[in-house]
Amino acid sequence: MTSYTEKVVIDTSYFVAYLNKRDRHHAEALKLSKVLENYHPYITDHILDELVTYFSYRVDRRHAASVAEAILKKIDEGGLDIVLADREILTQALTYLKKYDRDLSFTDCITLATMDQLATSHILTFDSDFDNVTLLKTRKRVVNIRWLY
Repeated sequence: MTSYTEKVVIDTSYFVAYLNKRDRHHAEALKLSKVLENYHPYITDHILDELVTYFSYRVDRRHAASVAEAILKKIDEGGLDIVLADREILTQALTYLKKYDRDLSFTDCITLATMDQLATSHILTFDSDFDNVTLLKTRKRVVNIRWLY
C-alpha cells in the first residue's frame, strides 16, 4: 500500500475535465492524475452527487451511472476515500456560506468544511471559487495543488 504524506480533496471540476476530452482543462487533468499518486485523495458525497448530476444532464443517465460506478469502484479498491457529510460538516458548511460573500455553492462549502475535518488545506480543482479562501478551523489558506506542479 502506498504511504501518503498529504490529503487532498478532489473537486467536481477536476473529474469533469479528466473525463471530458473536449474540456479545456482535459490535458492538464490527465497530467495532474499522475501528481495525485503522491496524495491521499478524498471526495465528498456531495461532490459525487454533483458529478453524477452534471453528466446526467450534459450527456445522459447511462453515462452518469457509469461515472458513478467507476468512482465507487475506485473507493472500493482503496484508491479514493469518500467523506459523508454529517451534522458537524453541514453546520460548518453553513458557516462558510454565511462568511464568504462570493459564488460558493453549498457543495463548495461542504468541501471546505470537509477539508477542515480532514485537517488539510489541499484541493484539486479548476474552480476559481476556492481561490483566496481561508479555512475556518486551521486558519490556513486553501492550496490548489494544480498550481504546485
